[in-house]
Amino acid sequence: MFDIFRKKTYLRDHLEGLYDIHSHLLWGVDDGCPTAEHTSDVVASLGELGIRGACLTPHIIYGLHGSRGEAELRARMAEMPDLGEFETLPGAEYYLDEKFMDHVEGEEPLLTLGDEWLLVEYGLRSPRVTHLNELFEVSVSGLNPIIAHPERYAFVSERKDRGELQLLTSRNYALQLNVLSLAGYYGERVRSVAERLLVEGAYTFVGTDVHSRVHVRALREAVISPKMVPHLRTLVENNRHLIWKK
Repeated sequence: MFDIFRKKTYLRDHLEGLYDIHSHLLWGVDDGCPTAEHTSDVVASLGELGIRGACLTPHIIYGLHGSRGEAELRARMAEMPDLGEFETLPGAEYYLDEKFMDHVEGEEPLLTLGDEWLLVEYGLRSPRVTHLNELFEVSVSGLNPIIAHPERYAFVSERKDRGELQLLTSRNYALQLNVLSLAGYYGERVRSVAERLLVEGAYTFVGTDVHSRVHVRALREAVISPKMVPHLRTLVENNRHLIWKK
């Protein structure tokens, strides 16, 4: 009955020093920031939260967002406005669709995070039967897959056997937490799964998955369990050493 008198734990107080590995700040290429001005505004707000940089990881999805490829996205990244002290690095969020292996085996270099990591996402409902084979091919090529926001996938949050997730972790693929999942932004079921996986040490990295000012407002207002803070700070440190090596 005294919960209302307890001090809230705001997510924004624990993002200091974060180098975000998952963002949709690159304008006009997917469902993220629509204009360069919007990007600059969002970046300024992220800086106020203590976030120091971000990998630009636009969606690469066959049949959506103009089906833009690596060359076009690199050209847009070269046009990024001056963001002051906020650092950006190239990347992409590859959807594991029927054209994914065309990117892996194509002539155009993949948009990796640094030299070693590739951010990928599943469909939110069910994995395709070829996913594990495709991820294996990525690892054989010398890259380390990072699975974006596994807590949001129905095959993780709605199944008790956790078979697909266990296969991913048994192969040492890294898992990336969407930080707003801890605040119930994607629903209570997702929040519960995210908290469990975080406490279990299943995650390696964390990202905001910020798309627009709406997500920035959510980051400012989000409240999380105080028990999650030390685990979250571990991921923030992991991010810092992933690419920036600071």
